[in-house]
Amino acid sequence: MFRAVRIGTKEEAQNAPTPITTYALFRDGEYLTNEQMNDKKFLKLHSRKSE
Repeated sequence: MFRAVRIGTKEEAQNAPTPITTYALFRDGEYLTNEQMNDKKFLKLHSRKSE
């Protein structure tokens, strides 16, 4: 399941579970990266973590 969370306020950003809130990517509660993802990067990362 994929869930996108938009951070819209300064307070939400300050309470986020990562110091870098732009494009932060988590999987099962684990921080993976803060890179901007295109479809190929996302699918490659997803398949690598699924193994």
